[in-house]
Amino acid sequence: MRRVAERLIDQRRIAAGALLSLVLAAACSRAPGATAGGAPGAMVRPNQRSANAAPMLVSTAWLADHRTDRDLVVLHVGTKAQYDSGHVAGSRHVALDEISLPTVQGGLSLQMAGEAQLDAWAERNGIGDATRIVVVPHDANIQSATRVYFTLAYLGAMDRASLLDGGYAAWKREGRSVSTTAPAPVTGVQFTPRLRPALIALITQVEAITKDRSAFLVDARLPQFYNGQGGGYPRPGRIPTAVNVPLNTVSSNGFMKPANELKMLFDQAGVDGSKPVVTYCHIGQQATVLWFVSTLLGLDARMFDGSFQEWSGRADLPLGK
Repeated sequence: MRRVAERLIDQRRIAAGALLSLVLAAACSRAPGATAGGAPGAMVRPNQRSANAAPMLVSTAWLADHRTDRDLVVLHVGTKAQYDSGHVAGSRHVALDEISLPTVQGGLSLQMAGEAQLDAWAERNGIGDATRIVVVPHDANIQSATRVYFTLAYLGAMDRASLLDGGYAAWKREGRSVSTTAPAPVTGVQFTPRLRPALIALITQVEAITKDRSAFLVDARLPQFYNGQGGGYPRPGRIPTAVNVPLNTVSSNGFMKPANELKMLFDQAGVDGSKPVVTYCHIGQQATVLWFVSTLLGLDARMFDGSFQEWSGRADLPLGK
């Protein structure tokens, strides 16, 4: 009962944040040039980063220089077997089920966990209110790592978080410090969640966007799924008005492509920054890659957590052509 109550509370928070984000999106559409940190009265985006925020990407050289900093926590994202086979020395293993609601029969997969669960997860990993965080993908498949980064952003810790460009594969290839043992458990850490529920777009918002085109819907799935060739949840296809920027086009061998190339990919898809961006995929994992890129490019971005699984599961909602 306690878990159910907690989930209801978080859903109300998300709904409240979603309402706020709709207001902000409407305001942005009335004043396309308004951005946070600009002229007086400018709107703050849910993915807005402060002027002194840590870089979203850090190199292996930077991590090597700072790995032993007292206020640094390194999170290795992959399977337990991958972590046990080798990881950045001192890093802690993270699995996506630790930061997600339990999946129930007929329910949605990989949904954002409640505040209490995420708070406990952060403190268990040594993340406090001033901790610097580096998220390390195990290999070139960075979508699990960007999901962890997105979760940190949702918790209000985005300004202190970075993704390791090239991931563990680059780190190991360069002969840097590797370990097969986990660090000692952490105790006595205090983390204060400052949730950003407006980062998560709800299905009602997405439905409205398909009608009023107040935001760009960006499908992060591979082209065959976007074109309806398999991958149905349960119906194959795409959300109406969505454009496709496949997640495998934004990085190469685990390294994020240069900003000018990322911008070109978005420009080619018609995503020009004149409206907010809402990313989606199958279940809300690959979509975080495109949310990460959108944020890196300074766009106003949200992520549809239910993604195509939720949309296609509603028989009353149309599919795009």
